[in-house]
Amino acid sequence: MKSFLLLLVIGISCQQMSAQVGDPFSDSDMDTIFYMELDSFMVTTRPLHNYNYSRYESIVKKVYPIADTAVKLIQALEAAEFSNHRNEKQYKKDLEESLRVTFESKLKKLSKSQGEVLIDIIERNTGKPLYTILKDVKSGGTAFWWNNLSKLYGYDLKEGYNPENDPSLELIIQEYEAKYKKK
Repeated sequence: MKSFLLLLVIGISCQQMSAQVGDPFSDSDMDTIFYMELDSFMVTTRPLHNYNYSRYESIVKKVYPIADTAVKLIQALEAAEFSNHRNEKQYKKDLEESLRVTFESKLKKLSKSQGEVLIDIIERNTGKPLYTILKDVKSGGTAFWWNNLSKLYGYDLKEGYNPENDPSLELIIQEYEAKYKKK
């Protein structure tokens, strides 16, 4: 594949560059040597970790609105003050039911990659690992259960978001926020 791209680039470059070619119809008895002088150019490849850049862009466009809604609800829940534990429990139960009706069908259709990006965006914008969020909002047992389930799919909810793990995702999220999110 790389050799095909190299030949393609050379072919295109040859058409656009000025060339000096020896005269094939000389009258001398000497052999004629044809030569072509090309301008210099450099062929570079993208790093391997950027191979799925456009795929990440489409995933971020799809899941960012959901993640943004989740972050706003988490922040509102943390800021809310309740008179007693019973009111807080009822509020969380009602909120969970309304979210289930609104987002359950969308979340069930997400792929593994889309789910991971969704979790990464939530963790990035809240500054907390999802394990801690689940533990605060639901319970320690629920957080433990979801963490163990996520480990079966190669994701640890206790780790949290680290931009150095996937710099291309961080760049795409920043570009998305700059382009679509009004601050």
